[in-house]
Amino acid sequence: MFSEIKQKMSGPWYTIFTPFDKDENIDFEALEKYLTFLYQRGARRFYAMAYNSRYSQLTHAEILSLNEFCIKTLKKLDKDNIVIVGDPIHCSTKESLEFTLHAKEHGADLISLIFREKHFTDDQVLEHFDYIGQKSDFPLLVHEMPFLSGFDGVQMHWPVSLLENLPKVPHIAALKEDAKDFDITCKALSLEPNIKVIIAGGGKAAFRNYRPHGADAWLNGISIIDAKIAEVFWKACINGDVATQDFIINELEQPFFSGVVKKYGWHRTNKALLQAAILMHRRDRMPLKHLSDTEFLEVQNIYNEIEYKWKTWESKKG
Repeated sequence: MFSEIKQKMSGPWYTIFTPFDKDENIDFEALEKYLTFLYQRGARRFYAMAYNSRYSQLTHAEILSLNEFCIKTLKKLDKDNIVIVGDPIHCSTKESLEFTLHAKEHGADLISLIFREKHFTDDQVLEHFDYIGQKSDFPLLVHEMPFLSGFDGVQMHWPVSLLENLPKVPHIAALKEDAKDFDITCKALSLEPNIKVIIAGGGKAAFRNYRPHGADAWLNGISIIDAKIAEVFWKACINGDVATQDFIINELEQPFFSGVVKKYGWHRTNKALLQAAILMHRRDRMPLKHLSDTEFLEVQNIYNEIEYKWKTWESKKG
């Protein structure tokens, strides 16, 4: 099922971050400018998701408004843009269905479903997705990340048996692979081409390591400041241009991930990087607190270094 949409999913995917104004309301004006900027720099695949898009800080009504706004904005820019939006991090199966039907009604291409209930059995998870798929007749992307065990509360990876049985749910078209574990990721990639896999975590360096195992779609890190970085990298992957790949990984990506991301964590640092790029403010709603002014200066300094290297390289390449 859904072969046409799966064929369009190869390449880089761009997170839809949620900006907040000084009163902590969703800043739709800033969001529109950011989405437009990404599009103008080459982005065509967009993804609103549980954590990067700050669903944990939003009410269910706000998530619906955000999803609708993103779909309409991106489809207005280009009807061929591929747009994925998600459901709340914690809710019932019937509520996830409501979000799926809403996404379908407003023109999304897929719905991203995250399962954050404790895991007791594989059937419990499969029935959840199958119910939503059957009731909506809409392509589903499963957000696969570690569960908490329903028996002892310990964090656990998805059982291999569960991954192997995902194709039994016909409406599962794609998987966001977020285990950050080599063996689990390779097992997920074995589901291709029946289920399209988007690699999350580890950036372009990790994605390149998974290329021999069939990976051809990933979620961006450093390219959140300029979609052209990812588009150039993807072209270099297709053409076997290792020099360009190495430049982007070693000179642009690694200083960011091995520096401020390692020190402050991805979710606080990504918004700070976007503020450094003058794309949106770094504000978040509690309980996630944004970086302090002093911490932000560290991000800004690294951003300036990355921006200089990127613009210098870009000007030489024309």
